[in-house]
Amino acid sequence: MIKIKDNITNFFKNLRLKQIIYFSVILILFLIVLGLDAYRNYTANHQYDQMMGKRWSDETRCGQVSMFFSEAQGVNADTVSEYAYKINKGLIADGFQEADASTQGGNAVWNYCFSGVGSIEITRGLKSVTAVAIGVGGDFFQFHPMQVMSGNYFTGDIVMKDYVILDEELAWQLFGSNDIVGESIILGGVPHYIAGVVKKDSGKYVKASGMVFPTIFMSFESLATYGKIDASVLSTDGTLGKFTVASKNDEEAEAGTSDVDTQAKGIVCMEVVMPNTVDNYAANFVIDKLGLNTTQVEVVDNSARFEDRHLLDLIGKFNTRGMQTKPVIYPYWENNARAYENILAVIFLIQIICQIIIFIMVAIIVIQAYRHRKWTVSQLVEKAADWKYNLESNMKYHNEKWKYF
Repeated sequence: MIKIKDNITNFFKNLRLKQIIYFSVILILFLIVLGLDAYRNYTANHQYDQMMGKRWSDETRCGQVSMFFSEAQGVNADTVSEYAYKINKGLIADGFQEADASTQGGNAVWNYCFSGVGSIEITRGLKSVTAVAIGVGGDFFQFHPMQVMSGNYFTGDIVMKDYVILDEELAWQLFGSNDIVGESIILGGVPHYIAGVVKKDSGKYVKASGMVFPTIFMSFESLATYGKIDASVLSTDGTLGKFTVASKNDEEAEAGTSDVDTQAKGIVCMEVVMPNTVDNYAANFVIDKLGLNTTQVEVVDNSARFEDRHLLDLIGKFNTRGMQTKPVIYPYWENNARAYENILAVIFLIQIICQIIIFIMVAIIVIQAYRHRKWTVSQLVEKAADWKYNLESNMKYHNEKWKYF
């Protein structure tokens, strides 16, 4: 051991300046690769909207798959229910659950949510705000776990569809506080009750996706009934989010109806979490069981989008990445994820380049060492045999020494 240590010390002492610089470059490149890898893992693991597969089960490898539709396809709650039935039936056929298993909850092996995007006018007293509205169904907030400032989420299986969640900006505009659980607002002349307040999603890519306006989350049926479904609302010219205060002499808005439109169309996103025992199983399962036309519907395997193999594929088609050939408008969380996909793909490319350079430089060292070698293969074999003999002798000696203790 001492001899090995001395040899290493002498090796570094005898290095010339050019050799020191050479090894320093290799070390720096290696540290860059490790640092970029840590950044990639950190960034990917903080895309909470894309990590439902990891959160869903500790026992089974699961994946998250998103389907994006155009409003023109007319997807409604009945369509989603039909899809849910087909997925459940397919999972039973593939042996993942029993025939009498429920779709969600308890020991369920899968879950889903859906959403649509639009705008709505919200009134409280004399105050009125036009806000971005996300109409949701299923367990939307399991897939999109925003930070709760007060109250709690509402679930998609509640009978009454009059619960809403405000982001903190909208809460302050209407109430001047986040502590407003149980308070009411008026949508289309009908009272709706605040279940909670969430922290607004932030980040430059979220804002670039259009999330610069106050936002309300409500049932999809309420959005369809009292608001306007329009997935392009996030690309507005900036007039959305207007805040007004009426005078005391203004007439009250006409009373609306509390019957929600259960047949409304315009769902633009359905998300599924399910077993993904092998790569691409979940995405291919959804496409096959639902008979999706992938020239019209965008199907995304969220769980794999930040992995090496997907980023490498993305690098290969980077020149066509910005082309949109399907008639869909992505919600803000998907646009945000696609932005980070591009960033991480570039970082992965830098890692590949660094690793190639390291490999070439190490190969040069090996070749130079071989050319100037002072040893032969037979000498190495002889030394290896001596090392093995000495190791076996030492082990035999210690075994004999301690066998009577």
